[in-house]
This record gives sequence, structure tokens and C-alpha cells, in this order.
Amino acid sequence: MNKIKILGKILNITAPILPKKNREMAFKLLCKVNRIPISDDSLDFFNTAETTYIELEKQKIALHKWGNGSKNILFLHGWMSHSKRWKPYVESLDLTKYTLYSIDAPAHGLSSGKSLNIEAYRLAVTTAIDKIGVIETLICHSLGSLVGAYMYLSNPKIVIKSYIIMGAPSGMHSIFGYFQEIIGINERTLKNLGVKVNSVLKVPSERLTLANFFSKVKSPVLVIHEKSDSVTPFLPIEEAVLQNKEIETYFTTGQDHNLTGEETVEKVVEFINQPKKIEKVVCI
Repeated sequence: MNKIKILGKILNITAPILPKKNREMAFKLLCKVNRIPISDDSLDFFNTAETTYIELEKQKIALHKWGNGSKNILFLHGWMSHSKRWKPYVESLDLTKYTLYSIDAPAHGLSSGKSLNIEAYRLAVTTAIDKIGVIETLICHSLGSLVGAYMYLSNPKIVIKSYIIMGAPSGMHSIFGYFQEIIGINERTLKNLGVKVNSVLKVPSERLTLANFFSKVKSPVLVIHEKSDSVTPFLPIEEAVLQNKEIETYFTTGQDHNLTGEETVEKVVEFINQPKKIEKVVCI
């Protein structure tokens, strides 16, 4: 039996007798990041950017910047990734028209830390947005897409004019399901973990879904997903977009979860270049 399954068994044993300690252990394991080495190619790409650091709860969060245009674009990567994944998109956008920003999430890329949770990622992004200003388009991939949805659900007044949601998990329940399968925890342990997660999140985990986000968001949204995606299944997202008839979709065939094919990059650039409207708030 591998180490991770042993930890799962320990969690299952301690859940009924030490619930508080158990949920802290499970949460720490859920959020633990095994960093991937940063390649020379990635460092070369980072060196094309102006990189600053946001000081946040004793961590340094890397914020990369390209261009000097009047419209701000912000990229959010997924789990076990970093800003290098956005290279094809950065190279395809007009840097005189747009200023491009990309965050390395806590414990990813050039950011410090050893763990990541959705609330910590949200806090890093909202702090960056306070620094950047109005976001023309928020472009999210995988876990980053769930963070983008979470930001809106926790604060619908956030000034983001449009969203691109790529390779998204269907909700927090899918994160729980993946964790349960990998670790081998039982339902009691999972429920106990949920208590801890809900104490951290600004939105209850059961409401943190892409379907809920799609049903509420007022800004234009483009959803991109690979039909054969083995990381984040396609069917739940296909069903979730039905919540909002205004959502634009681009479902690919023959790509993978990364979604960096030439035609996908072109679709993203096309959507970004479309005129955007932001809903006016009328004060009475």
C-alpha cells in the first residue's frame, strides 16, 4: 500500500474519535502542493515579463506583466501549473492595446509557499486586481476557473468585464470527489473535511459550482472545454452552461486538458477583441 493510501486509512480511523484534529489533517493534505521544477524555458519566458511580488500573509505572490495597453487582461492558471502555460496567448495578443497580467498562485511558479487552497488563491487575485484596476477579460484554466467563479459568487460587484472559462472542474464537489478517490477516505472523513473547508470559504462549498456561477454572472462568458478531457469531465460543464443562454461555448475535439491548440488561441483572441459592456449599477 502506498503512503497516500496509508494516510487515508489514518484519516478514516481518526475522523470519529478526533474530528477537529482529523479535519485539520485532511485539509492540510488536500492543500499540499508538490512543486514541479521550473524549466529553463519557463524562466526565459518569465524574463520577458516585468515581475513584481505581492506580500500576502507571509507569502510572496508573483505577478507577471507584459505590454502597456489601456485594457487589462488577467490570467489564472490551474493546479500544478504556472504562468508559462499562457505563453501562446501572450504571444498572440497586441501588447500596445492590452496590458497582460498573470499570477503564479501560492506555492506555484515563482510564488512562495507549500500549500494552496481556493480562498488563498482568491485573496491573491483580488489583491492583484486592487493593484491593477478594471479587468477587461479574466482568462482562467482548470482550478483557476473555479477560483474565477468563486470570486464572482463571493463578490458579484467585482469589476471584471468578461470571463473566459477553460477546462473547468464542475465545482467544489468535483475537487472533493477527486481527493476521496486518490486518498481513499470514507464519507464520514469527507464530511468532516467539508466542515473545515466551509470554515475557510466565503461561499458554502455546495454552492461553489460552475452551474451556479453561470446562472448568476451578468458579464459575457466564453466557455472552452475539450470533449475528451480526462482531468475535468466534459458532460458536467456541457450541462452547466445551459443555465445561461447568453454564454458562448467552444468545445474542442482532439486537444487535451491544456487547451493551447492554435485554433483555441485564435478563439480566445477573437473573444477578447470583441467590444465588452459592463452592467451599470443604479444607485437609488
